[in-house]
Amino acid sequence: MTDIYNEARWMALTKVLDRDAKKADALIECFGDTTGIFEASEDEILSLDFLKPELARELFEITHTDPMTELERITCSGIDFYSREHPMFPKSLLAIDPVPIGLFVKGNLPSEEHRAVAVVGSRTTSNYGRSICEIFCKEFAREGIDVISGMALGIDSCAHEGTFKGGGKTYAVLGCGVDICYPRTNHLLYDRLVSEGGIISEFYPGTVPLNHNFPIRNRIIAGLSDAVLAVEARARSGTLITVGCALDQGKEVFALPGRITDKLSEGCNRLIGMGANPALDPKEVVAQIKKLAPRASVQRLKVEYDRAVLTRTPREVYDQKETARRIEADEARKVFLALGIEPVCIDEIAEKSGFEVGKLLEILVSLELEGFAKQAGPCMYVQCIPEAI
Repeated sequence: MTDIYNEARWMALTKVLDRDAKKADALIECFGDTTGIFEASEDEILSLDFLKPELARELFEITHTDPMTELERITCSGIDFYSREHPMFPKSLLAIDPVPIGLFVKGNLPSEEHRAVAVVGSRTTSNYGRSICEIFCKEFAREGIDVISGMALGIDSCAHEGTFKGGGKTYAVLGCGVDICYPRTNHLLYDRLVSEGGIISEFYPGTVPLNHNFPIRNRIIAGLSDAVLAVEARARSGTLITVGCALDQGKEVFALPGRITDKLSEGCNRLIGMGANPALDPKEVVAQIKKLAPRASVQRLKVEYDRAVLTRTPREVYDQKETARRIEADEARKVFLALGIEPVCIDEIAEKSGFEVGKLLEILVSLELEGFAKQAGPCMYVQCIPEAI
């Protein structure tokens, strides 16, 4: 039987520790359980060396209020709370690092009896990315595979909507409180997720969508899933953070291949180069997901990977090229970074790099000789990534 008072104490702890769940582990180690934390004296809490003074003071104030009053208020607003000790807390999340203190939910949690796949991608999408995302999510829905995403614009929204079109279940993990629809333009999708799926967050209701919340929530998106499908992703994006979480957790990763000249496909193509499964056929991906060991029952081997590869930029690629050192690297780097995969006119390159046209042409010739640039027409140049980096 669930101890409602214990749940109330855990919920109170999320109000001060939701961005650093590891500190909850340290508190339990010091005081034994939530009862011990709430019975601790002011001196005991203020003396904890792993808490900053202002956080310790806030924690002490929280532990000396009635947590049941707040739990009742939250529950009456249509929000459920499941602590890490609640029997309904997803078992797969007990294996991630750090384990969330608890989850706030509007709607439902995904069933642990169902397979689930996290579908993630760029907020800026192409028609190709949106259409393929919908095709895959409809297939997941038809096969009874739940879809987990983040309700962001772009691929996330497309994943939720495609799943609904296929008659399936989908759930959103937010980087803010579950009582906040972010982005606001997704209010219709938000309402449908509440009624037909679920809105989930470890952040206390009322928490606004700050940038640093989203990388924190990405481990939960991966943790609730058996596998991750990356649809479109730039070289540096939140999508790759979620993929990194999945790899840390030993999850299978699928990536939609794209044109090597397409910025929106850089991240996915790089993942495939690292060994991710290319997502070529929805039925094939479904078959592979169904063969995976249940996420909550087996400790799978973690994938060894070079995390730096996930976020390497053109600047870093350029700097790794040995021959780049034979030309004036600082000047050449400025010009290289002023180029793009689409042709750029020399006047625009000059404006971005700060060089006069005469000097600029000299640098562009050096870049062409080294394989970093190519002329794409009269006074037009494109960026190239040389072979054998």
